[in-house]
Amino acid sequence: MHSDLTPAAIIATLSQIGREIDEATAELERADKEAVIAKADYRLARAKALISAEGSVAIKEATAEIECYTVYLAAEVAEQQQRAVVSKIRALRDRLEIGRSLGPLVRLEWGQA
Repeated sequence: MHSDLTPAAIIATLSQIGREIDEATAELERADKEAVIAKADYRLARAKALISAEGSVAIKEATAEIECYTVYLAAEVAEQQQRAVVSKIRALRDRLEIGRSLGPLVRLEWGQA
């Protein structure tokens, strides 16, 4: 008895995964850009905060950290989103490899039916 893994279904699935990889790659490009911009925004905000703060070096550092918390958090979130897209692409590539492995087995099974 055959499963729903027909050669046509495998081809359709692999094609869909290919499209998803293309979409995720474009998403990664956007995420990379956002992460770079967010990190630069944080560095600029921190430098400005350090320059404008008064007191000892430790007080200036603490003041800059407090003033730049939201900018720092935005940079961290952007980097996390970037890592999430990279993980998504890895998972899609794993699925693609599984599909490629199934192809010959299904052809063999269908050839013997």
